[in-house]
Amino acid sequence: MSFVVARMQKMKSGNLVGVGNHNQRNTDNHSNKDIDVERSYLNYDLVNRTDNYKTDIQQFINDNKSSSRAVRKDAVLINEWIITSDNRFFKDKDDKEIKDFFEQSKDYFAEKFGDENIRYAQVHLDETTPHMHLGIVPFNAEKRLSAKTLFNRQALQAVQDELPKYLNERGFELERGEKGSERKNLTVPEYKKAKDELKEMTTTLEQRKSEVLALSNDKTPTINKESLDLNANFPGFYNSNHTADRFSASRISFMHDFPETRGSQLWFGYFYQ
Repeated sequence: MSFVVARMQKMKSGNLVGVGNHNQRNTDNHSNKDIDVERSYLNYDLVNRTDNYKTDIQQFINDNKSSSRAVRKDAVLINEWIITSDNRFFKDKDDKEIKDFFEQSKDYFAEKFGDENIRYAQVHLDETTPHMHLGIVPFNAEKRLSAKTLFNRQALQAVQDELPKYLNERGFELERGEKGSERKNLTVPEYKKAKDELKEMTTTLEQRKSEVLALSNDKTPTINKESLDLNANFPGFYNSNHTADRFSASRISFMHDFPETRGSQLWFGYFYQ
């Protein structure tokens, strides 16, 4: 069964222009090489209350906050969640089913944190895996910005427990990441780097397997013993300490993307906070 992936990032005023440019695809020159600009027309909004991330979100906060005090310059203005699963989950789903998955996920956050506080929910289909960027202004019940209390550790854990159940009740077969696991968190760049390394490792294993099969057929290719040492070829891969700062909760396994590694120790999980 596939995992729900729910990653949260804290966005301050200085982050909003860049996040908006990325989410809204305001440029064709992206640092993220996974973006296929020829497929960007497939992206769509489930919530679009922000033409300009910085000015519109700040305006919403100023219009609705209960305090007359100015918002601190270092305040968290948006808690952005990225919602997705693995490619196996999306593989056999049509466009309507994929959209329904993201709509149901959005509805969960609307019910829990207030529909009006969701300022955008954008689905990206132009990258490797479909995913949604969902931005929530962290207003508490008293209309005060309070990211620390609204999204504290207990709240983050509750999302990880509740979201899979919420989706399962609506017909999606998904599970929570392993609770209490000691596996380390990965940032997005670290995950992509590790995934590339695992692809390279898989290729190496296939090459070695071919050499061993050739030997078993009385052929005599030369096998470099050192090349069989995967830890030497990929230093630190097994014992690397992939960590992410301030990320919590859901996991996705490389075994979904690389089923040929099942039963081996080539397993990675990651979860985001």
